[in-house]
Amino acid sequence: MHSTLSAMRTTAIGGIALLALAGCASTTPGEKGSDDSAPKPNVSCEIADTNIDSSSVDTSELEGEITFMTQGLKGTFDPFFENLIADFEAQHDVKVNWTDQGGSADFDTLMVTQASNCSMADVINVPSSTVMALSAGDFLMDFDTKRPGIGETFVPKVWDSIGLGHKGAHTALPWYFGPFVTTFNKEIFEQAGLDPEQSPKTMDDYFDAADQIAANTDKGAVYGNTSWYMVPQWRSMGVELMNDDNTEFTFADDERALEWVTRMADLYENGGIPKDSITGDLDMSQAFGGGELAFGTPNVSFLRNVLNNAPAVYDTTGAGPSARDEGIAPLFNGQFIGVPVTTKNAPLAVAFAEYITSAEQGLAWAKYGIDTESAAVFPVTTEALNDPALVEGSDEGAFNEARKIAAEEAKLAEAYIPMFYVTGAVSDALVNNVNLAIAGQVAPEEALAAAESEMNSLLKRLLDN
Repeated sequence: MHSTLSAMRTTAIGGIALLALAGCASTTPGEKGSDDSAPKPNVSCEIADTNIDSSSVDTSELEGEITFMTQGLKGTFDPFFENLIADFEAQHDVKVNWTDQGGSADFDTLMVTQASNCSMADVINVPSSTVMALSAGDFLMDFDTKRPGIGETFVPKVWDSIGLGHKGAHTALPWYFGPFVTTFNKEIFEQAGLDPEQSPKTMDDYFDAADQIAANTDKGAVYGNTSWYMVPQWRSMGVELMNDDNTEFTFADDERALEWVTRMADLYENGGIPKDSITGDLDMSQAFGGGELAFGTPNVSFLRNVLNNAPAVYDTTGAGPSARDEGIAPLFNGQFIGVPVTTKNAPLAVAFAEYITSAEQGLAWAKYGIDTESAAVFPVTTEALNDPALVEGSDEGAFNEARKIAAEEAKLAEAYIPMFYVTGAVSDALVNNVNLAIAGQVAPEEALAAAESEMNSLLKRLLDN
């Protein structure tokens, strides 16, 4: 899978640090003006009143040019975006300049700096942590005000869960993501005495299956590097990661968090977790492709990798919905499209943002990824997800099955805001402490308490800065 698409997991490093920087940038934090206009950010240029007042943007007549920035997509997806842009330009007789900024450890810092000095593109593609940072500084346009009803096309639970701006305003449009699925080696399942046609439905089922694999085979059950899946799995178990207003981490006394760490530690002790995977490469493809691991990466594109590099293992690979407790919705953790309030051409920028996130273009983007074997991405519009073309294909193996499952899961997805905070040093504090417990070096209770304390110290220091 193309490296940039891993941003669907919200891995922009240091994003939480930018909440402090962005929050300090707003000159009028808190209440909107008497005319319900958006707070005005502290930037080095003039902002058009119509970009932040209570009026809507008229996109009926477009002219001029804008710049569109993606994150790490140039060089792999050029034909798709060149054609998309050309079609839009021809329809409206306008100019769209495409630029690209590769993902990096300081991506959020770079974006906030660009927003502050007014050098940001007119339409931007960013992950969730960047949306949070830019929204905290009031740098992004309020789509609810500027384009009323624009959210009606998106998966309802996703749209309802991503109001990250002032007073819950929607400052970015959801663009694409990779719904989690369960991937597993059916041959190892069978060796363990498990039903090879049935993936675990709940997290309890997941751990029970892993325990059975550890007890009855010489294979690994799950990968030890928890960076990829710990927080999503906690959410799937109903762990309360943070308090209701997301100002403090509160998981240390959560019984389900303790259960997760304890069961992982037991698995490690019983041989269900490969010893070298705790601090190993995040990519578990080699272990799964070598037939030494029962559970693979929870991403559809992972199966394309297995198909291309380990066909024998692919033939014994199964796919199922992500394991989660009753009442827990599938997870949306993807990429967004935003328009900064500093744009000099709001009508064109808003129109292009709406165009690229439309059902038509979302379906085309997903089909392009499949047809070119570059990535399996899924749109966030209900109409596109209901289109049978999204899951058509000649392959009837695990990859195609996972695509169908992911498309259905995507219709029910919602964002999980606490997950946006677990980046950079905050993520390191969680993973490093939990890994000590999994490896049996400290008690699970001690690891959770230490992680929570360190994470809250980081959060407080950053937000009070």
